[in-house]
Amino acid sequence: MPIRITSYGIIAGAIALFMFSGVSKAGRDKPESPEEIQKNRTLTMKTIDKAMRRIRVLASKGQWNQLAATAKDISGLITRIPELSPEGSGFGEKSRIKPEVWLNFSEYEELSIKSSFAALNLAKLAEGGDSGVMMRSFVDLAKTCRACHKPFRKKKKKRRK
Repeated sequence: MPIRITSYGIIAGAIALFMFSGVSKAGRDKPESPEEIQKNRTLTMKTIDKAMRRIRVLASKGQWNQLAATAKDISGLITRIPELSPEGSGFGEKSRIKPEVWLNFSEYEELSIKSSFAALNLAKLAEGGDSGVMMRSFVDLAKTCRACHKPFRKKKKKRRK
């Protein structure tokens, strides 16, 4: 039987790798370097972005249980963002985190909590299977993400051709 790899499987694998690799603080002998922290934060954000895109596909196919599981994964990843943003971890050209994060860290944490709850609400509604209500909840989740990105994330630099 051939092995079939889906984008859902890739997202689930990335989340599992992230949670059980050395990224988690549990079991680490030494603290992470600022470079490792920045790398892990970027990986987390990219994983969330891919999962958000996956939710749109799952919704279009009516795959509510998978959508709910993906939303729960997003919630778990979002809750880790503040711990992946210690002061001094935003350096270099690739970093998009603004210094305002550390000036307003309590707001940053609060926005993370709101986004996490929005993702959990989406999961709950997806389990109910009401696509209209669930899609409004997805829009609400996206708005909570943007509410944090606007004040705390630098815009992407345009690539030169």
